Amino acid sequence: MSAMAGTQMMMPPQSLTAGMPDPATISKQKDAYMKMLDEQVKQGTVVLEAQVKHQKEYLLGQADQQKKQFIMQIDMEIKQQEMALDQQRMEQLMALQQQAAQQKAALEQQAMQLTMEYQQKKAEEEMQKQQFEMEKQQQDMQAKMQAEMAKFQGGAQLFTGIGMPGQ
Repeated sequence: MSAMAGTQMMMPPQSLTAGMPDPATISKQKDAYMKMLDEQVKQGTVVLEAQVKHQKEYLLGQADQQKKQFIMQIDMEIKQQEMALDQQRMEQLMALQQQAAQQKAALEQQAMQLTMEYQQKKAEEEMQKQQFEMEKQQQDMQAKMQAEMAKFQGGAQLFTGIGMPGQ
């Protein structure tokens, strides 16, 4: 044993690469991980694009809704303004018609008054004509009577002058 003890047995050096993958395996694993990373990037890109697309659609939907609300609000304001204008027009039209009715009534009153004045003056005129005619007839009759009386008196004087010599 001593001989054995003196000489130790030599052992081969331990493998430093034991349990480690060889370069071909490393390359295979690297390619597999690269492929997996590429696939994850691709899937992530698809998910990201879908999210962005969804967010853009949401924004567009919100914008459309806001536009519709804004248009509806403007339409409502315009309708209110139109109603106010219609109301104002009706009030002005009523005032105009009322003024016209008042002016027509005043004109009617004035025409009636003028007609009555005319008829009164016409009646006075007729009475004056009748009175004139009556007075004229009376004058004519008086003149006729005077002429007749003058004839009669002149004839009577003739008769009295002829029948009385000595005068």
